[in-house]
Amino acid sequence: MQPFETTTTPADLRTLLPHGAIAGIARSLNMSHAAVSKALLKARPAHPAVAEAVRLIKETGSQQVREDLNQLKK
Repeated sequence: MQPFETTTTPADLRTLLPHGAIAGIARSLNMSHAAVSKALLKARPAHPAVAEAVRLIKETGSQQVREDLNQLKK
């Protein structure tokens, strides 16, 4: 089980994505923007939109930056 600080909540997925990523995911998966947004809110790992969002978050390193900022606040 992951520590509390590293588990992502549904709201965190959307905030960690770079600007315009939801639209990009929607285009690449041929889905509507609303469907991708709803999938990210539910945050089910098996959904292709969530998997793509997690890949983008890891690629951009935004979760690591967030963790580093949280360490500085302590």
